[in-house]
Amino acid sequence: MVSLTQMLASNALISTSLPPNLVAVFLGGTSGIGESTLKAFVSHTIRPKVYLVGRSRISADRIIEECRTLGPEDHIGESEIVFLQADLSLMKVVERVFTPEGLHKFLATAYYDRTLVMQHLTPLLINGANSSSDGNLDMPALKIPFSAIRGHMGTLVTLTLEASAATAEPNKISFIHGNPGLVRTPYQDKMQGAFGVFARSLMWIKKITGTDIPLDESGERHLFLLTSARYAPGGVPIPDGDLAIGTDGLKGSGRARKVISTLGKYRKEGMVDKVWAHVQGEYERIRRS
Repeated sequence: MVSLTQMLASNALISTSLPPNLVAVFLGGTSGIGESTLKAFVSHTIRPKVYLVGRSRISADRIIEECRTLGPEDHIGESEIVFLQADLSLMKVVERVFTPEGLHKFLATAYYDRTLVMQHLTPLLINGANSSSDGNLDMPALKIPFSAIRGHMGTLVTLTLEASAATAEPNKISFIHGNPGLVRTPYQDKMQGAFGVFARSLMWIKKITGTDIPLDESGERHLFLLTSARYAPGGVPIPDGDLAIGTDGLKGSGRARKVISTLGKYRKEGMVDKVWAHVQGEYERIRRS
């Protein structure tokens, strides 16, 4: 486990360890964890170019203005932020609802849309550079209750990232499935009904017990994931040279926790290929409709 102190020390080396003019894409980065990670990225990099994708032009303008005061010493305000307006929001009401294409709405925005974006971005990012619990699988998720959807989505995302890594050019890109933990964001304030009351009450308890993760800290933690060489193939050098362990149990293929055995079972059952085939099949079905 990497301590927060080690993460902050690594982030402080970004401006001298990584080249200037880095390019980053933030989806849904106009608030919450996305915004805090974007600001951490701008604060530690030299002349970065950031593509910010989100719904709110007002929020984007605010972030762009605030980033004019951020950056390493002698490079403050040198970032370029390009705002692309698009609705990538998650479901607003916790209920069983479907998109016009026949997809579960939560997974449409939290999984299918982002997976498709990732497919298109992977070759562009490579050329430009020249979830903690898992659940059972019902891939369309049309029969899974919302209470179980996080574990289901975590499994889908992890297996999809494995498939993406297998098809990507070796040693060119990392795929990381990060779990931010309990972070207080504006999203919880917008939740309605009993679930909203529960979410805000839980965050209040976590805050007074000191077990929540502040928003700024979450941004620094995610920046570490983005830039540390611990998550091969490259990044800020790590003092001990110790690469993270991947979902396949091998060093240098990524970071994993207690889910390695569960994922190993899915892998033996051919679920990586099945999940990938399902995703591609859904995209093709929607294209034909």
